[in-house]
Amino acid sequence: MTHTSSSAFRCWRAPALAAPALAAGLLITSLSASGPSFWTMATNAEFLRGTSEGVFVSSSGTLSAAPGLANRLTATPAQIWSVAEAPDGTIWAGTGGDGRVLRVRPGQAEETAFDSTESHVFAVAHSGSRLYAASSPDGRVYVIDGTAPARPFFDPEEKYIWALAVDGSGRVWVGAGNPAVIYRVNADGTGTALYRPPAGHVVALVRDNEGRMLAGTESPGRLYRFGADDRPFALLDSGLPEMRAVAVAADGVIYAAAISKADDAGASESAVPSVAAISAPAPAAPGATPAATPPARRSILFRIETSGSWEPLWESTDVIYDLAAADGGAVIAATGQEGRLYRIERDRDVLLLTGVDARQITRFAGRAKAGTQVPVLATANPGRIMAPAAGQPPTPATYTSPVRDTKNIATWGLIRWEGGTGVTLTTRSGNTERPDDSWSAWSNAYTRRDGETITSPAARFIQWRATFARPAGAAQAPQLTSVTVAYLPRNARPILTTLTAHPPGVVFGRPFSSDDGAIAGLDDARAEARRPPGEPPPPAAPGRRMFQKGLQTLVWKGEDPDADRLLYAVQYRREGETAWRDLRTGLLDTIYVWDTTTVADGRYILRVVVSDAPGNSGDRALTAERESEPIDVDNTAPQVTTEVTRQGNTTRVVVRVRDAHSPIAKLEYALAGGAWQLVYPADGLADSLEERFEFTLPAGADAATVVVRATDLLQNAASAAVGR
Repeated sequence: MTHTSSSAFRCWRAPALAAPALAAGLLITSLSASGPSFWTMATNAEFLRGTSEGVFVSSSGTLSAAPGLANRLTATPAQIWSVAEAPDGTIWAGTGGDGRVLRVRPGQAEETAFDSTESHVFAVAHSGSRLYAASSPDGRVYVIDGTAPARPFFDPEEKYIWALAVDGSGRVWVGAGNPAVIYRVNADGTGTALYRPPAGHVVALVRDNEGRMLAGTESPGRLYRFGADDRPFALLDSGLPEMRAVAVAADGVIYAAAISKADDAGASESAVPSVAAISAPAPAAPGATPAATPPARRSILFRIETSGSWEPLWESTDVIYDLAAADGGAVIAATGQEGRLYRIERDRDVLLLTGVDARQITRFAGRAKAGTQVPVLATANPGRIMAPAAGQPPTPATYTSPVRDTKNIATWGLIRWEGGTGVTLTTRSGNTERPDDSWSAWSNAYTRRDGETITSPAARFIQWRATFARPAGAAQAPQLTSVTVAYLPRNARPILTTLTAHPPGVVFGRPFSSDDGAIAGLDDARAEARRPPGEPPPPAAPGRRMFQKGLQTLVWKGEDPDADRLLYAVQYRREGETAWRDLRTGLLDTIYVWDTTTVADGRYILRVVVSDAPGNSGDRALTAERESEPIDVDNTAPQVTTEVTRQGNTTRVVVRVRDAHSPIAKLEYALAGGAWQLVYPADGLADSLEERFEFTLPAGADAATVVVRATDLLQNAASAAVGR
């Protein structure tokens, strides 16, 4: 079973990199990209991303072997809702979906002791030679007395029965619902309604160390205690919708678990408690709209002292279904929806036992027996009865890490770990995201905690597995606190994602530095050399947009999958030529302004070449390039000729403008130093390398005072006097 967590893997940097063992392990790959990377797992959140069989994960991030559990069932029912263990070791269990009572004798396969007409058996209780079983949704209690067949024992009016318990006098307490009621039934099956709490359901019944009965309710979630006078006393009003589970420790301390939806909204009194809604959903019909995902829940574990004072002990997003007292003042919580088993220590340290392959751990059969850490437990989806593997040879516990994606083919260095003896590690690698038959086999065991060279073949993905020995009678279980894998991914090629040539003449003012680490007086090359590895320089925000004739601004964006530092070179070639010429090399910025007046007019193509050489050795550095669209360079003004004709008092001016490279954009004229006036071409559209313009001067105007100005598309302008 996989447990996930949003925690990211941490990068481990240690001076041990220079140690001879690690250096030897990386000798073959020491010339690769940006040096080795380290994948370290050392926290609770990181370890919960993996899978395991029989491993405790502590809140401080320690893995240790948990007690071995064995499935006592040969069949696989959908759910086991209730379980009890008799003094002779016989286990009784109630199933969901088919409403059966199973009997599992020591050393034997299970048998069906009773098959009810109802679909669920939510509660069972053992007393002497009798086994009591409560079925739902028809709300009836049956009794199996010795070898006699099951018979009806008590039939209340309520629809659901959630809890059964037997008091010191052999009387059966029945917790029912819709609405809530607590019955007390004598051995002959006659019973009375002892208390009708103001709630929707009674979902838990447990006897404390003094023989008093404790009852947990739903809607609202309260815990009641009944004394010798049968009067209820509210020990705790949790403020949450349901008081799901109750357990009593050897010292009389009471543990109670309340659960709630994410919005803390209580269920209506007519609603069925959530325990009835966690059965496996029926498959949707083809084309049917999927059902809405139920809201997330949270659980709060309360500790109630013998004095009556209480405090919240632990909160979890897992739903607590049952509790069991454990040795040392600890309590064990059975949860879903990921089938996790938690052990909460007296000092509030929380251990997680992973590897129970079911969606919910629904019920404990009682306290853990002497010499075992976990009592018999039941699960749902699928249904199993798990019991401590007593009398069997100790089997190793295993933990398998999540898959590590190195993003490229990697060569492996050392694997090293911290922890006690009795732990060995193995690795496997492959090139698919999920391990399959194409992955390598698990390697031979690594046994040196200070580091061994990983023998798995070079690949993109890697995974490790830890094996914990369970020696019989060991004083302390083997532990693992951290694992580090060193690897060297193949250098990835940098990428030029964009290349933009701004219109000719468009430039930007130099911005103020946005680099927090900028130092006045320190040249750019030295400042770049002092930048921490893998930290790219901050992008410079463009300044004010301006126009400067003869300049061409080129802007690009480079990326590197390995986060290497990048260097850029800008090259050019004239259209029709094949040889590239350098304009500028060794650029760190991603903007370059080309002074086009240094080349002849014509059409050119610019190219930016990016290299990750600053972070790699010469034989490992990679480059990428990107070309611009053709760029017209024209720094020559158009040629202008004029002609003046006179007919009577009318003076007409004819102007011919010719340019070798750029279309003519416009013609203007000024009379006697006046304002410039625009003239349209004779054909009505300025769009060619040669244009003819005509305009008539005002009456009495002197042509000798007229000046014309022609401008091409690249803003080259030429002026000429008319009539001279």
